[in-house]
Amino acid sequence: MKLWTAMKCIEGSRCSLHLSVKGTLQLEENISGMEICTLSMDTQKSQCVKVKISRNAHVKLAGRKVRVQFNCFEVSAGQHIHVTMRTIPNYCGVNLGQEYYVEDCRNTDVEKNIPDCFAGKMTYDVNRARKTISVNISNVDPGIDYYVRLCHQWFVCEDVGPVTLVPRKDLRKAISLPYTNLLPCLCIEAWPAVSDARRMQLCPFKNGK
Repeated sequence: MKLWTAMKCIEGSRCSLHLSVKGTLQLEENISGMEICTLSMDTQKSQCVKVKISRNAHVKLAGRKVRVQFNCFEVSAGQHIHVTMRTIPNYCGVNLGQEYYVEDCRNTDVEKNIPDCFAGKMTYDVNRARKTISVNISNVDPGIDYYVRLCHQWFVCEDVGPVTLVPRKDLRKAISLPYTNLLPCLCIEAWPAVSDARRMQLCPFKNGK
C-alpha cells in the first residue's frame, strides 16, 4: 500500500487536502473488487469507498495483478489516519492496514494554501463600564464561519460563557463578548468552524494589564 497527500485547488476558491491511496489486487475467480477505508484517529470518523472491477475486465485479467488507486479522501492538516484495504468479498477477515500522518501547518505548501493554517490576526478592546470585550478578526479565509469565545487558561482553556458562532458575512464586524472579571487567566480564542482547526489565542491580562 502506498499513501500520499495531494492538494486540490479550485480557482476562486480555497484549497483542500486529499489522501491518495494505491494498492495492488490479485484478481481471482471470486474477487470482484476492493474496499478502501480511512479512519481519523482523532475524531473516529470513517470514510469508505468500493472499487469494483467490471465483469469483462475480471474475465480478461483473471489471475493477474491490477493496481487500484483512489484520490478523493478529504483530510485535514496534521490529521492522524488509519487506512485499511480489503477484497470484495472479504475472506477470513484479512485486510491490509497502515497509519499515516498528514502534513501539518509546518509544511510550507500547507501553511500557504490551507485555510486552517492561515495565521490570522485578532485584536480586542475592553469596555470596563459594560463589562464587554470587543473582538475583531482579520487576515482569515472569508469563506468560512468562525467561533469566538472567552476561556480560562488552566491545563486547557475552559469555557467562560457561550461560544459565539460568527457567520462569514459578519467577519468584518466586531464581536462583543461579556465577561465577569478580568482575571490573569482570561483568554480570547477564535478558530474556523471546521474539524481539527488551529486556534488563535490571546491572553492579554496575564501580566495584570
